[in-house]
Amino acid sequence: MRYYSVAFLLCFMLLLFSSTVSKADLLAHWKLDGNAKDGVGGYDGTPQGGAEFKENGKNGGAVALGGNGDYIQTDLMEELQTAESFTLAAWFQTNDTANGMQHMIWVGDVSANGWGDQEEVHLGINHFNYFNKLVFYYGAGVDSDGHCINIVTKADFTDTSDWHHLAGVIENADGPVVSGKLYLDGELMEPLVDDFKNISKNIAFPTMDTTENPPTRGAWNSGLRIGAPGSAQRYFNGMIDDVMVWDEALGQEDLARSGGFAVEPAGKLATIWGAIRR
Repeated sequence: MRYYSVAFLLCFMLLLFSSTVSKADLLAHWKLDGNAKDGVGGYDGTPQGGAEFKENGKNGGAVALGGNGDYIQTDLMEELQTAESFTLAAWFQTNDTANGMQHMIWVGDVSANGWGDQEEVHLGINHFNYFNKLVFYYGAGVDSDGHCINIVTKADFTDTSDWHHLAGVIENADGPVVSGKLYLDGELMEPLVDDFKNISKNIAFPTMDTTENPPTRGAWNSGLRIGAPGSAQRYFNGMIDDVMVWDEALGQEDLARSGGFAVEPAGKLATIWGAIRR
């Protein structure tokens, strides 16, 4: 019996250590439990428009955004602007997947419109004229010059009832080869590649998860926003909870720990979400 107790204690300490490591590498964590305070880096947000805090979030409270000028403005920028690698993640429940672009997390040039023509990074729903998709963009200039990570999911996303976890990961942000990954509920998403183009401009914009032309971040001048891009009317319509930002490229197991999913390699034990939430 004693051996089982020791084994259990060792497993518990290993899981706690893993969770603590993930927490230590966090730049910011907005729980959105009734306010926009950042419990890690002090990058407290300011609600804009009609952003409203609700109690029925994924983990406690969440912010409800109506898709019409509602978002949260923070001043987290410089640490992301210089990070060698980084990860953006959030829980979300959307009211619409078929109409226009919606931004969950955005950082960049305040004149950037969430379209990809300026220096920015964004995580959200839909891209150009492609609807029912999830997207992750890190770039500068137009997509066709290759100075970007531009991931649009091959699989459609149409769920407007349940909560989901979306995470975008950038590794080696300044090169020589930049790579990006997009995860939905802890699963790596395959990017759409064939026949992807900006229909309105009749220009091909192939999606990519690697580039040898690293984007620049020098023009970034606006802190992270939850629910909106820089200048355009591409607001999120739904609820967002537990927005988290790391200055490292999290892997699948790390995302599982931070998001509260089960971790297969650890004997299918549930992760210690409470250690992250404190």
